[in-house]
Amino acid sequence: MMDAILTTYQGAFLGPIARVLGRILEAIYYVLELVGIQNTGICIILFTFLVNALMLPLQIKQQKFSRMSSIMNPELMAIQSKYKNKKDQASQQKMSLETQAVYQKYGVSPASGCLPLLITFPILFALYRVIYNVPAYVQQVYDIYEGLARSMQNMGVTVEQLSKLIETPTYVITDAVNHAKEIKDITEVDLHYYVDILGQFNSTVWKELAEKYPSLAGEIKRVSDDSTHINSFLGMNIADAPKFSSLSLSIPVLSVITQIISTKLSMAGMAQNQQNNADNPTAASMKMMNNIMPFVSGFMCFMFPIGVGIYWVAGNVFRIFQSLGINLYFSKMDLTEEINKNVEKKKKRFEKMGIDPNASMQDLKNQKNAGKKQEKKTTNVSEVAKNIKKSDYKRPNNTKYEEGSIASYANMLNRDNSSGSDK
Repeated sequence: MMDAILTTYQGAFLGPIARVLGRILEAIYYVLELVGIQNTGICIILFTFLVNALMLPLQIKQQKFSRMSSIMNPELMAIQSKYKNKKDQASQQKMSLETQAVYQKYGVSPASGCLPLLITFPILFALYRVIYNVPAYVQQVYDIYEGLARSMQNMGVTVEQLSKLIETPTYVITDAVNHAKEIKDITEVDLHYYVDILGQFNSTVWKELAEKYPSLAGEIKRVSDDSTHINSFLGMNIADAPKFSSLSLSIPVLSVITQIISTKLSMAGMAQNQQNNADNPTAASMKMMNNIMPFVSGFMCFMFPIGVGIYWVAGNVFRIFQSLGINLYFSKMDLTEEINKNVEKKKKRFEKMGIDPNASMQDLKNQKNAGKKQEKKTTNVSEVAKNIKKSDYKRPNNTKYEEGSIASYANMLNRDNSSGSDK
């Protein structure tokens, strides 16, 4: 693995993540090889399943926040509607306080919904980098191409000349060519850059290479056969792009179908008022994107090797079973009890920090700026919550909470006028 470090993705942020994932991929390939299986397609599927499984706790956390949001969003939308045309500073501060009041009553932090995404996205992008350049991360695969790479170099063939055999250069090829160009003496160009190019060859390009360099035809055929052997998956060469006239067409089709099913299942647990609220532009945009993206991914499958499509399909299949399991898990969960736990955890955390759990956000800021001469007075979040009128929002008839539960108290925008608080 260390021998191939030069052409692994070198991005300052995604690079280290990609190299860790590359170690995992290499370990999977090694284990499969021990039992007589040398197949990159199977390796990619197991690799995708394993990495997604490691991210499962983050996905559960994200889904939990989504379900909490489905309860809070009507109240948050009502607050936004209330201050829709009020752009003055005082109104904006009140809107902020009322919004914070909703989050505080549910014991939820707005950042808790973003954090899992901020962690999973870099992993997924790095995962793609590894899938797209397997020889750079798996030593056993690199060894298949190394001998031919040395022969091509000894003949005076440059990395750029090899790259011209591929009609559509990928970022892997572009990077290899650019780095090789910086070295004037061809004998000093590292073999890894040659391997990067050879690793992107499909069956058509291998034939062209043999015709162009007949003196190396025997060695080229051997490497081509070895490459085809490890890249063969259900009668397809995963280095080739899908074609309409072959079995490979099933990859784009499966990509569309599995992504549609995965999306439907992941949204199944969301409240209808969140998904279909015409006044919520974010929800409308998300719904449109969910409807379009499966077909976009299917179209993109034709632009990449079959191996990338297998990675997408495998990821979708995993998320289908993941969504089924998560939906079953949350169907047995009492959200009222979870809200209670969230509130208690937040109170204990504040108490450990020496902060009054009932203090407003502005009060907390004032505590940090205690050295300043003047401190602005602000309305306590709890008081703001009590003063929100029933007319601002009416709870849907199909929403029920246990009498006296924290969830019933958290629905601050549905106050009873008979209580006298709004009189």
